[in-house]
Parts: sequence; C-alpha cells; structure tokens
Amino acid sequence: MAPQRHGRNKVTARSKKASVKKTHPGLPAEKALGLVDVFLFLADARIPLTSVKLAEPYLRKRRRIYVLTKPDLADPKMTAGWVEFFASRGNPSFAVDCKRGGGVARLLRHLRSMKAEIDAKKPAVLLHRPLRIMLFGPPNVGKSSLANRLLGTTKAPFGAKPGLTRSSNWLKGRGFLEILDTPGVVDTSLVKGEAQMKLAAAWAIPDNRYDAADVAYYLAAKIAPQGHEPEEYLEEWGAAKGLLSEGGLVDLKRTYRTFIHEFREGLLGRLTLESPDEGQIGEGPGDTGKESVIETNNTKRRGE
Repeated sequence: MAPQRHGRNKVTARSKKASVKKTHPGLPAEKALGLVDVFLFLADARIPLTSVKLAEPYLRKRRRIYVLTKPDLADPKMTAGWVEFFASRGNPSFAVDCKRGGGVARLLRHLRSMKAEIDAKKPAVLLHRPLRIMLFGPPNVGKSSLANRLLGTTKAPFGAKPGLTRSSNWLKGRGFLEILDTPGVVDTSLVKGEAQMKLAAAWAIPDNRYDAADVAYYLAAKIAPQGHEPEEYLEEWGAAKGLLSEGGLVDLKRTYRTFIHEFREGLLGRLTLESPDEGQIGEGPGDTGKESVIETNNTKRRGE
C-alpha cells in the first residue's frame, strides 16, 4: 500500500440515505460527519446572511462556530454587529482574516477550551485524540486558508478562484487539531435574484455564471450617493478611471468588470451588503427561517 502524503486522507465512507437534512456532492458521507467534534461555518463578512441561508440545508447544529472571513474588506462596525448577532443566538462567532491571520489566535484559544470540555467527558483512552473539526461554507470563503492557519501548515490547496478544493480531505498537522476540509456547499446553478448578485460580487460563483452588467448595477445601487442612478454613476466612474473606448465613450464592459474587481479587492472601501438588522434567521441557533435564497426565476433585467 502506497504511503499517504502530507497527512491527507480521502474520506471514503459510503453515504447513507436518510441521515442528514440534505446531501450534497461536495460533503463527506454520514460516517465521516459522525467523527467531527466541532463544525466551523465560514461566512463572507460582506454577505453573512446569504452565506448562512445558502448553506443551512446542509448544516448540523451540534457544536457550531461561525467564522466571518474577509473582515478586512467589510465594514468593521457591521462585522462587529454580525459577531454579536450570532453570539446572541447561542453560537460562538469570530471575525478572522484568513490571509493575514488576524483573529486566528482568539479562535484557537476557544477551540482549545472546547477540546478541554470535550475531553472531560471522554474515556481516558481517548484523551490524546485530536479535536476533529469540519470547515464548511460557500466557495471562495477561505476554508482552506483557515485550515492552513489553524494547522500551521500549507497542506490545504487554496487560491482566489472559487471551487479550488475539489474533495473532502482530513488535514493533519502539529498541535491539537485535525481538520476535515471540504469544497463549497452551494449549488450555484439554483441561486437566482439578489442572492446571485451578492455571491457574484463576493466571487463565490465563477465569472461565467453571472452577467457582469447586472452585478455592477446591483453594487452601484448600493454604493452610489443618494440621487444618483446606477447607470449614471457607473458611466461617471468609468470615465474618471479612464476606461474609454475608441471615440472617447465609456467602455461599459470594462467598467463593469473593473468595478466588480475593485469591490472584491476593497478598493471601493470597506463595504458590507447585509446588515445585522436583516438577520431574520429563525428562532433558534442554526435556524435560518423559511425564506429561501434559492429562487425559481431570475431577477428582471434592465428594460424588462
């Protein structure tokens, strides 16, 4: 039998029919899920509500922690409000910059305290077993980057494009953790309307799955000063950036793409698209209520 490299083990447990609320091709089988001690749900700090609602059908409520990623791109007051919102509903919540490591130490301290709590209930023979964690959330939210931060390794593949993690793997490293890294949990082919706009803006869906003009108009409507129409604002913005075509007219296609890119990179400012005041996520920890972000028809395009 060939030795396994870098401590990564494919999760090969066979799936069962009726054990979880929903199954998803990017999630491990029920047997593997049963090995997990703590579930870390990662949500983009700019769209935490959409992130949670999309993933909720696949989530488990047991020992769940919310991690708000990319806080450096979001409004800090809004992020603090979302952390308080989730915590008030019985779920520990942390803002973590997966790229630079901000907030990781605080999360690790909490995980150590959880391990001590869990160990206190274990038989002595199991006390040396690592704390087993599962990371899950929308694509491109920073799951693999966070795994590397928590483990102090570079074992998990990660990058800027959504969907880079293709399968579920156990990641082992020094310390007290063992992490089950998974692909994104969102089937974006079913996501429509405003949820699709938010996910596209945050680059949680591939570029070929949305209309750049629609996303740019959506963002402009959120960002433009009062009294400015999105179309007018984008044309003025494109002209100011020098995004012109032959004849001196604004190149709208380039403007749309550049505008979206600058939002993603935080160059338009630290912006959050959802307020904690919108956080109607049901009555108990982990519930997202009845409203769905998976719609049956597209948002109407301009002029329709």
